[in-house]
Amino acid sequence: MSVEKKRYTGESIDVTFSKERCIHAAKCVRGLPKVFNLKKRPWINADGETVDKIVEVIERCPSGALEYIRKDGGKQETPANETTIEAPSIGPIYIKGNLSIKHKESTIKCTRATLCGCGSSKNSPFCDNSHVNEN
Repeated sequence: MSVEKKRYTGESIDVTFSKERCIHAAKCVRGLPKVFNLKKRPWINADGETVDKIVEVIERCPSGALEYIRKDGGKQETPANETTIEAPSIGPIYIKGNLSIKHKESTIKCTRATLCGCGSSKNSPFCDNSHVNEN
């Protein structure tokens, strides 16, 4: 079983979203409210802004729950040259790079992920913000 992704199709870009990987950092909603609006259905409007602006905001998503497929000939997301890990003393572990993460019976290939750092996640190895309820 792999992580389910919902696809939002636009003219020049498709945006995918994995609810299972989202930690609700809200960088998308705050970054481009015309594209990412939780009060609308569908909540992602892939034609709501320029492709470059959508790409910029998606690449800020720490969990990698948001990804994109450019259809305008522009550069697709590529992994960082070196893998980086940011591990605060409490909370999620943020990883960027050319990642292969074993999850359930499959391996997820991605460039960004937020992993559980407290052991409380019900969605291990991914963070599900369970640490917020513990403090």
